[in-house]
Amino acid sequence: MRKWIIFLTVGICIANITTAQINNYFPDTWKTQPESPRLTSDAPYTVVDNKLVADFNVSAQDKAEGCYQYKIAYKAIRINSQAGADSLHQLVLNFEPNDELRSMRVRAINQQGEITNLESKVRTVRLPGNRRAVVIQDLSLPVGTMVEYEIVVRYLYNTSGSEFLQTGLEAEHVDFRLTGPKNYTFRIQTTPGVPAIKDSTSGELQFHSISLNKVPAFISSDLFYTLPNLKRVDYAVVQAIEKKDTLKATWQQYGEENYIPYVAVSPQEFKKLERELQRLTFLARPMAPAQRIYLLEQYIKSNFTLVFPDETGATQDISWILSNKKADETGMIRLLNASYYLMNIPTQILFTGSRDSIPVTPEIPLRGVAKNVLLYFPTLNQALAPTEMLTRFPCYPSKWSGITALRCRDTLVGSQSKVLTDFITTPVVPYSFSNVTLEASLSDVQNPVWQVTQSFGGYPSSNIKTAFTKAGDVQETRNSLLNSLLPFQAGERRASNVAIENEVFTPYTLEKPVVLKSSLATPALVKTSPQEIRLRIGDLLGGTIPTETDIPTNNYPIQISFPYYQEKRINITVPSGFKLANSGNWNATIDDPALSYRIKCDQNGQQLTIFIIEWYKQNDLSGNSKLKFKAVQEKIRQIQKLEMVLTK
Repeated sequence: MRKWIIFLTVGICIANITTAQINNYFPDTWKTQPESPRLTSDAPYTVVDNKLVADFNVSAQDKAEGCYQYKIAYKAIRINSQAGADSLHQLVLNFEPNDELRSMRVRAINQQGEITNLESKVRTVRLPGNRRAVVIQDLSLPVGTMVEYEIVVRYLYNTSGSEFLQTGLEAEHVDFRLTGPKNYTFRIQTTPGVPAIKDSTSGELQFHSISLNKVPAFISSDLFYTLPNLKRVDYAVVQAIEKKDTLKATWQQYGEENYIPYVAVSPQEFKKLERELQRLTFLARPMAPAQRIYLLEQYIKSNFTLVFPDETGATQDISWILSNKKADETGMIRLLNASYYLMNIPTQILFTGSRDSIPVTPEIPLRGVAKNVLLYFPTLNQALAPTEMLTRFPCYPSKWSGITALRCRDTLVGSQSKVLTDFITTPVVPYSFSNVTLEASLSDVQNPVWQVTQSFGGYPSSNIKTAFTKAGDVQETRNSLLNSLLPFQAGERRASNVAIENEVFTPYTLEKPVVLKSSLATPALVKTSPQEIRLRIGDLLGGTIPTETDIPTNNYPIQISFPYYQEKRINITVPSGFKLANSGNWNATIDDPALSYRIKCDQNGQQLTIFIIEWYKQNDLSGNSKLKFKAVQEKIRQIQKLEMVLTK
């Protein structure tokens, strides 16, 4: 039986109060004598109860240490079937860097009501990006068992948060409660389908509650991002009155706090950087601004190393960075931004999230969401990611494109500099920039060896360069990458004369494509007889998106990684006297303002040509475009299975 891991993301917090427990807020939980679990669902397992508490009523000591909110999370999961018992291997609770776990308890309750403490099965593991996870491992629990856990977390340096009220498991009950002093002003926003918030007060505290029953499991899809579409609640403190002090949390404040350290550069740093740039002879040549932006980024990311911050702050100082060829993330942003300033290329800074996570929302200052930084070039409406060492202008992580971002730039008001903030959509690289082309020629169907040339520009080029850069000189890894790029299934073709060029980042901009040439023998894909020849060429004709994936239901959009286009030209020399019998199946046109697919087949004497063009202008496709997308996928699926039939 396949082992499953249930990921229960917990980006949350609660107090430096070790006595805090879920039943302080919901008295009917974590009972001394719990009831025996009752099986009421056909699902492998069910969330019987999920309770989330965000508490802003923190101690003075915790406030002094940067904690503004606590969090308690409680969950009870019931195993309903033998399949669930066999597959529930472990629970994994992920924590963000500013989550400080204060206590945890976990237990199992069998159908007889007997309790087993599971705390001995808890382990803490470290994850990339200074993150951690708590793993409850080796469960091996029988059908009918209910697993209960509770975590108490302290959340540092943030006055906002988001809670997911829906997961990939069905839930019988979900409750959320936000509490804080009456002199705090909260802004709370829910996603569609979440019940209205109930507000109440008691003494000097205010409460905001949401309760849901029978929350269905969320059905994910490879064609859209799951997390942004889960039912959730976002919240933030926008004003807090503490005695004579008034704290206000706004996006303007966030912008000022984060923008100024990136752009404030000392005269000494500027002087040393100016000398460094004068050494770079490639910048002295006349060229378009976009090319200058690329070349400077390529030089810095190829010659400087990204490191963890140093306690002395040296890794953020441009003078030290230039001498040591090392920088932390803040230092890298400062270095690139100051360089473009000296090159007279205007820049602004964007703070954004990711398409696969919680979006930046102008109405609520969710500080933890806007964690991705872009250098934005307003005169070009393009951007680069200064701390992503394996991306190059104008391509940056595609999940950051086409979403809301906080824009920061400065201006002079009188003799003083002022930070201006507003919201814009992060730039999307035009579909015509990201291209995939293939030309395949077969001169002898009796000896089927295809001569294939493939090229990749824009985002496809960037992704390939990233992969080959990571592979380095490891030939086995390089061969694996080449095999993944070649058409036809590996078992149906024999490759020779494989050559690739421009496969790593160089001074050539991303307009210059990666080019892959190969000879592919495919004898198993041809069947011949005196009167008929059958060719299977579906692997040459398919698109870049799997055609077996279901189209998202309801109003969920289709979300592709980036806009792109691809062209394919197939040239086949047909034996004398043979003609394509099923030509009607090889012609189609599907058009929409957001996408297009066209396939055309012509035979002129012994020359048979198939031409395909396919393009997608937008990241997200909805409405009628979804229907046209489905039609395209169905057509591609059809021709992938179709044989070319040549008859006399």
